[in-house]
Amino acid sequence: TEPSLELEILFQGKWLEVLGCGVMRSKILENGGLFEHTGWAFGLGLERLAMILFQVPDIRLFWTDDDRFTSQFVGAVASGRRDLKFVPFSKYPMCYK
Repeated sequence: TEPSLELEILFQGKWLEVLGCGVMRSKILENGGLFEHTGWAFGLGLERLAMILFQVPDIRLFWTDDDRFTSQFVGAVASGRRDLKFVPFSKYPMCYK
């Protein structure tokens, strides 16, 4: 996007981006057949808030299909658990003998 804006919050002495937005480049809209239009792009960084809530150190874990990560949160919301914290594991995949 150009120009772009972001909303950041100060959390524990560090700035944390939680919202990004901007005007879409006209070429993107033209490629979709929308000439002489203006488009806005925006997104809310819920994963960043979840990082704080669950103490997850790396945002990339949210896009993994590693069961060691995802299994830690199955049913957490439904059960109303507020004390759930991420349990670190090796960055290397499991190996079986």
